[in-house]
Amino acid sequence: MSENLSLLDLIEQAIASLEVALPARNQTAVQLQNVLAKQDYELQEILELIESDQALTAEVLRVANSPFYGGLSEITTIHNAVVRVGGPEVIRLAIAATEKKSYRVLDAGLAELMVPLWNHAMGVALGARWLARKVGFRELENEAFIAGLLHDVGKLLLIRVCDDLISGNRITQDIPYAVIHEILEEGHCRHGAALSDHWGLPDTYRTVILEHHDEKPDEHNTLLLIVRLADLACRSLGVGMNCDPSLNLAATAEAHALDVREVTLAELSIMLEDSFSLV
Repeated sequence: MSENLSLLDLIEQAIASLEVALPARNQTAVQLQNVLAKQDYELQEILELIESDQALTAEVLRVANSPFYGGLSEITTIHNAVVRVGGPEVIRLAIAATEKKSYRVLDAGLAELMVPLWNHAMGVALGARWLARKVGFRELENEAFIAGLLHDVGKLLLIRVCDDLISGNRITQDIPYAVIHEILEEGHCRHGAALSDHWGLPDTYRTVILEHHDEKPDEHNTLLLIVRLADLACRSLGVGMNCDPSLNLAATAEAHALDVREVTLAELSIMLEDSFSLV
């Protein structure tokens, strides 16, 4: 336990003293998010933002051509991607692609954690968007996607801080998986909320980041309930760092509050399994 505390103290000190640089929010993601929030954006806005970045363009085309979207012909341009899957979906894919760039570290051991962490973020984003549409809250689908994508950003921050401390020789020994897992679980909501403040995220996202593991969810916060249920669905399937196949989603407070039936939850699980080609 003392090892856990000493490492946690080192991380807390590094964050509090600004000894390590807090991750910056990708500005392309911010611009895309602003476009998505508008109801009257132009196609040219999407094309200019995405096509100005070759790597981003390639990633969006890769995902748009995945089996999940089931096209018969190959998509070779962002314009064609918009035609096939729609402007809002292309913007969401581009936001995800830009956020994915943050899931990179130098340490090989920590890099292995980034893969399930990203898979979980994307899974919850897709699940939350799907739920919002399915249970009658279509107006929340964009917010649900972004909230799902960012809900575990505190874990990303803590891993990035550990990586900085390792590269700066502040941590000189391998960190046991059990230790880093305990630290991530214990501190990611609090530190994620602080990072959302640093980024200037809207309060709606900050609340989801801070409260998505609270024992009793706010049953009046529909966005929070949607993300929490998508999070639990991913956990039940083992999408991410945690796996609990014994979870009975239909018996959760979130499913009851949203009035989500078992057949819908089964459809959600199938959708998530089909979406693995996106990550």
